[in-house]
Amino acid sequence: MKKNLAVVVGKIVLFLSRTLRIGGGAAAPGYYALKVEPDLLNKLIAQIPKNIIITGTNGKTTTAKLLTHFVKTQGLKIIRNTTGSNLERGIVSALIAHSPLSSYDLGIWEIDEAAFNTLAPKIRPEIIVFLNVSRDQLDRYGEVDSIVGKWRVTLQSLPKSTLVILNADDENIASLVESAPGKTMLFGMKEEQISGEIKSQPKKGRSLNIQAYEVITNGLSGSQFKLSSPNYQLPATYYFPLPGLYHVYDALAAISSGLYLKLDPQKMAKSCNDFSPAFGRVEKIKLSETSQAIVSLIKNPTGATQVLNTLAPSINNKDHVLLALNDELADGTDVSWIWDVPFEELQLKHAKLKIIISGNRAVDLAIRLKYAGFDTSSLIIENNLSKALERSKKGLEGTLFIFPTYTALLSLQKLLAKQGLKRHYWEEK
Repeated sequence: MKKNLAVVVGKIVLFLSRTLRIGGGAAAPGYYALKVEPDLLNKLIAQIPKNIIITGTNGKTTTAKLLTHFVKTQGLKIIRNTTGSNLERGIVSALIAHSPLSSYDLGIWEIDEAAFNTLAPKIRPEIIVFLNVSRDQLDRYGEVDSIVGKWRVTLQSLPKSTLVILNADDENIASLVESAPGKTMLFGMKEEQISGEIKSQPKKGRSLNIQAYEVITNGLSGSQFKLSSPNYQLPATYYFPLPGLYHVYDALAAISSGLYLKLDPQKMAKSCNDFSPAFGRVEKIKLSETSQAIVSLIKNPTGATQVLNTLAPSINNKDHVLLALNDELADGTDVSWIWDVPFEELQLKHAKLKIIISGNRAVDLAIRLKYAGFDTSSLIIENNLSKALERSKKGLEGTLFIFPTYTALLSLQKLLAKQGLKRHYWEEK
């Protein structure tokens, strides 16, 4: 059968990729297997009893990992694309890596915003989670209106049994309730909110299934919040170790999914407290006895703004900053988005900060920082990421804050793993 041959081809590619250290097998096994059997995703995914899709511009990896953490602690066996490879080849690669698939209870898949429209009908999910939508890789996705319009069409084609979970504070996401094929759940915040990019006034009066209130952000220590719901009995207070309001939204999305899956709310609250971040998502890495790195992916204006607003208050002049900007296909070849990121805020707080700039578009980023008010004589440009990392660590007495784009993050992971400072990303759960 072509299916079996395709799986064998994928497993060989996976073995070679990891043995020869030429990659983690995040996409290549699926790429070559799909050449043998183009319908392989349909045939493999059918072996998983239930599937969940998580999509949106920001927060997919954190939400997927947190939901996986919830489900695993309550005894279910999960498969997901842990590497963050979120196109069809990435999903198929994960399925091949874990085959045979008969023992799995649930698949949790983070899906690229554009790929959602072709993958959702193939995966046939029981639950779809929409987190947020904002400008990202305009060369690939186009404007927000275009993305949301295509989502509407896809949703209307799905079975009525599909549950759609929506972020009610992002009006572009909340408006999808009108296109949902059947059941919906809405989550949001009572007080401070991240509203997303809207061109019309949000509709008031939507009934939320899960609402956070009395949200307290405690710098790098994380957040705490309370939840109310007309549908569920919930614990009094949740503690989440990832900093920033945007991570509270990820937690709300994962909790909403868990409640629909009938997971124990008390156990989910406990799991929130002991959660560890996905690679590159405000991930803390010990560099020495006296220093650490905090790695935070930045890849679009909204996400980068939230990251900087969250972390900038915790940066001081004994810390160093490494920024790495690439324009590979996976990053988006249009880097004009850096002009919409408020680097001025960083300059106002930390004008004398040691900043190293790397990546194949390092000069573009240096120009952006010049116009943000930084003294260009204090900026260090080093295109080679390995050398930039070493220069960033030199003389460090505090924390090295690293802000890479996606492909720079993958390169950074390899460098840190080679130095024994962390595991390879494909080895993380």
